[in-house]
Amino acid sequence: MLAAQLRDTDPAGPHSAVMVALRPRRNLRVPFPVEPAMPPTAGSRPSALSPFRPSLLVIVAALTSRAEAEDPAPRLHPVGYTILDWKYRGADGEKTVSAAVWYPTAAQPREHVYGGPTRGNVAVDAAPAAGPWPLLVFSHGYGGGGIASVFFTEALAARGWIVAAPDHNDRHSAVRIRTGQVPDFDRGGFLRHAQEISRYDPEDRDVLLFRVEELQLVLDRILASEKFADAIDPRRIAAGGHSLGGFTALGLCGALPGRRDARIRAALIFSSGAAGYLYRPGELAAVRMPAMVFLGEAEKQDPRGDTTMADIAAKVYGSLSAPKYLREVRGATHFYFNSRFSDTEAARKLSGTDAQFDTIRRQSIAFLERHVAGQAEAARVLEAPDTGLTRQLSEGAGK
Repeated sequence: MLAAQLRDTDPAGPHSAVMVALRPRRNLRVPFPVEPAMPPTAGSRPSALSPFRPSLLVIVAALTSRAEAEDPAPRLHPVGYTILDWKYRGADGEKTVSAAVWYPTAAQPREHVYGGPTRGNVAVDAAPAAGPWPLLVFSHGYGGGGIASVFFTEALAARGWIVAAPDHNDRHSAVRIRTGQVPDFDRGGFLRHAQEISRYDPEDRDVLLFRVEELQLVLDRILASEKFADAIDPRRIAAGGHSLGGFTALGLCGALPGRRDARIRAALIFSSGAAGYLYRPGELAAVRMPAMVFLGEAEKQDPRGDTTMADIAAKVYGSLSAPKYLREVRGATHFYFNSRFSDTEAARKLSGTDAQFDTIRRQSIAFLERHVAGQAEAARVLEAPDTGLTRQLSEGAGK
């Protein structure tokens, strides 16, 4: 979330999930992300964000656009796609968690519309290919949905992973797995609640723990599901998330006392201010597993109360245990980590380039393959200078 001023309209905070969508070409290329929480108003550049410059109206207005990008590496598997629903009893009654699931399959993929102009190439409801495959559970930012980072999730599945990403039951959501853009999205209510969340401290986070419980439920249920139980390798599991989703994922990785899931082997965090101000340094230090933390170059100086996004990223990275990586994406803002659903001029100004999307995928996939899938050759990508990054820190990478 954001602190002080920016805490009122955090463009990189908890409410960063209203998306922008992309349409990949038909040869198994997928959509890419630019996660908007509250993008800049029309006519302003995302690199010049000030506490009140982002406009939720622009974000939501941006819910329909397209872009294309090449995958950083050849796809090795056709991708299957399905949606699973699980019920659970929360503090205020019975709820349903829907999860988008991408996975390797032997079936023939076809163009699929995730919502608006966001398209991918998947075999809907196909049987998974014989595994077992590593698993990533991924949590979206506030206001988003399980398809938020489809630019990455579909591409990872093509590399031989199963990815499960839930629709969290946030108070306000601009995007849902089954519908794409939500037509009756309450922009004003979303903005007010996002501002409220952005003022939270660790003492206030209890009202957000339902997200951690939902991500835990998705992990437990997919491992026990008839369709995927035999297809997943329980020894190779990672958790990740963007923005408020970074807070969510780290909760299962050890940052929340008593919540650590010992099956999780690595943490992947996309631009998450919430991971910094909702956890104390000592709690982050309890995350004893490989971790990769992303930051956008253009969001470094965005204020978060009396600090900046760069300071928060430094706190998170500095507190985590090695092996760990900090990756600063050249020219990127907080919004460039989500797929988008908009074709307006304002939305196009929020869009990242093909090169930026490639960088995010290239580094993320190499990290997961090296530290979860056990592919030693992926270390070459992590160790080599990457022109798509303006900062590239590593500690204990050889572990």
